[in-house]
Amino acid sequence: MLKPPSIDLSELYKPFSQQVKAHTAKERYILYGGAFGGGKTVWLVNESIQLCLDYPGNVGYVCRNELPAFRRSVLIELERYIVPGILEQHHQTENYFRFKNGSVLFYGGLGDSVSGLQRLSSMSLGFWACDQLEETTETHFNMMAGRLRLIVPNIHYKGLFTCNPAPGWVKQKFVEQKLPDHVFIQSLPKDNPFLPSDYESGLRKIFPPEWVKSMLEGDWTALEGGNFLFPYAQLRKAVNREIEVSDKDIKWAGGDLAREGDDQSVFTVRQGSKVIYIDSWAKTDLMETCGLILQKLERFNMDAKFVNLDAVGVGAGVYDRLREQKVYVNGIIAGGEPMDKEHYINSRAEMYDNLRKRFEAGTISIPDDQDLIAQLSSIRFKIASDKKLQIVSKEDMKRVYHLKSPDKADSLALCFYEPAIHSPNLRWL
Repeated sequence: MLKPPSIDLSELYKPFSQQVKAHTAKERYILYGGAFGGGKTVWLVNESIQLCLDYPGNVGYVCRNELPAFRRSVLIELERYIVPGILEQHHQTENYFRFKNGSVLFYGGLGDSVSGLQRLSSMSLGFWACDQLEETTETHFNMMAGRLRLIVPNIHYKGLFTCNPAPGWVKQKFVEQKLPDHVFIQSLPKDNPFLPSDYESGLRKIFPPEWVKSMLEGDWTALEGGNFLFPYAQLRKAVNREIEVSDKDIKWAGGDLAREGDDQSVFTVRQGSKVIYIDSWAKTDLMETCGLILQKLERFNMDAKFVNLDAVGVGAGVYDRLREQKVYVNGIIAGGEPMDKEHYINSRAEMYDNLRKRFEAGTISIPDDQDLIAQLSSIRFKIASDKKLQIVSKEDMKRVYHLKSPDKADSLALCFYEPAIHSPNLRWL
């Protein structure tokens, strides 16, 4: 008879009802979560530890798609809950924990490298745990499922997964098809008694309604429509993506300058394809804004021809003042003519579609900035009557969708808008 994993009801970890339900599930493949704030990672970590303790000599692999994301989240929780009394060794070079009972817990990122996949394909495991399964591919899932072949007395093989709602193969496999030996256990912010009292209300203030329905209310269909330019899964994959940067890589910057109301000025710097700096500040006068930009150009030792500034409203005055000081940045007018007049209605559409292609190709790395991700998640597009791409304006985002101005998103789009270099030192009209 198979021995079900026990639950460690220690002072360190006290699972709430949905976590207990996931801990005691008998299915081989358990998907838990489906929203923000449902205690996903904590459940995953503690179930992994318990499987190591319940079956001496067990071998597990816990991971996310990208190693940097794993180190920022899952690894922190592992180090918190693996108490010294049960641990023999933490080998930080080879990425594994060895328990006193002989069990070993490997960890890392799946990624897409051939060498990485070859290494994983040779493993024999008792369980596999993956945080944010929607970031991975079904090929990864099938490969790792085939690694559940470790021979240990009375072992209960497990695939442990967390997720946020997203269109794609995870939804199909666990929510729609409901395959045998697969189970989805939903946990929402309201299920988690340990969240701050203002957790959910704070997120509702900054994210678009469709995102709220998806990530806070667990609606798997909310992000399938609405003409969103950036799929949320692509944004998460780009967070701290491992991209090599060298001194030869050009630094580019984009500045979206505040004009009115609650808007903020934002200055973003990238080196190569990796965003290395984002700064925002409240509305300032023209001269102060010029001074701040000059400070940042000096700080990052930047060539002005690789700096794209929003040149509308206050931005136009900043652009003109910098030119007077012989600092020849590129002044970009979002409503102006694009380089590719056949496919885009204006420069804003061209900038954003250029950015979309980078996320789609997996060639961009961004910081884990909640406001930036929220703003990118809210960008909508439409196709004009002449079949040209158009991005919903800032004004309509505020008026129709009741959203904040996407200042950080605009700054990022400006930062990656390399066509500007073809017409340097000219304000685009």
